[in-house]
Amino acid sequence: MSKFSKGKKRKDPAISTAALPDIVFMLLFFFMVTTVFKEKESKKIVIDKVTIKETVDLEKNVKAAYYWIGKVPGEFTAKGEPLYKTQLDDDLINDNSEIRNYLNKLKKNPEFAQVWDSKFFNVFKVDKKTKMRLVREIQDELKEAEAFKVVYSVQKDKKKK
Repeated sequence: MSKFSKGKKRKDPAISTAALPDIVFMLLFFFMVTTVFKEKESKKIVIDKVTIKETVDLEKNVKAAYYWIGKVPGEFTAKGEPLYKTQLDDDLINDNSEIRNYLNKLKKNPEFAQVWDSKFFNVFKVDKKTKMRLVREIQDELKEAEAFKVVYSVQKDKKKK
């Protein structure tokens, strides 16, 4: 029997990284050009906020559901009064039970589930002429969904005495 010698092991040629910066900058440029930012607020409700003298700011980057409660422009009740509705995040809601369903879906989301009891807020932006009955109905839905923290967004009074 004869022996086969393996000989010298060949090394694989090194991969050239000369084109890597070009690829990185092309990807960076692509994402800069194609990214579309969401508008700050897509309002379908008109709100005249309540003015108060002292306010407390929320910390940055809290998880929250936003409720705009106010007049729907151009819509009126049968009596000719302005129609007041609720906008939950980006959509107008017709029935307050939609709030409970929305919050239950959020609670199942892992991103919200871990902060649900500690740092999840329901932020209300309420028109000053809104009937309290509508606000109470929404708060009752929050209780059913076990979302207890409510914060009201108001306008700070700029008058100094």
